[in-house]
Amino acid sequence: MRLSLRAVALVAAIVAIDLVCIIPWRGNLALREISDRSAMALGSEPQTAAVVARENLDRLDDVARARRLDPSWYMLYAGNCEVLGRLPTAIDAYTRAMRIDDRPEFYENRAMILLRLGRNDEAIADLVKAARFDPTVLEHLDGEVRARVTAAAGLK
Repeated sequence: MRLSLRAVALVAAIVAIDLVCIIPWRGNLALREISDRSAMALGSEPQTAAVVARENLDRLDDVARARRLDPSWYMLYAGNCEVLGRLPTAIDAYTRAMRIDDRPEFYENRAMILLRLGRNDEAIADLVKAARFDPTVLEHLDGEVRARVTAAAGLK
């Protein structure tokens, strides 16, 4: 009886260590690798970038269970979806990231996609939120969009 209790405790400890330590650690390593590959893809020709982005999305799916509460996972997922032209999926990923953490780059990135899709009013709303967090967002905008965001955010 004592031996079986020890065996059960040992198995439970191994499972706990795997869930609490090893899986998240592997997820962190994967995110670092995917981040580096994503940066490389952005500087590549479109065909190469698409291949790398597909591989990155597959790898992100592999570590999804351990990283679902990590906004960086969503940021990488959305960025790779953008490279592949999967804009609605990228918007969804940025939206999910915002539910975890309220960062201006999520709003700004989602707004840029919304602008590409012609959903200007939604994009302006996101850019206003981003500019209130970080006024340097305005430096990345020009023309009518910049004027509308500046006015709506109450910035000069």
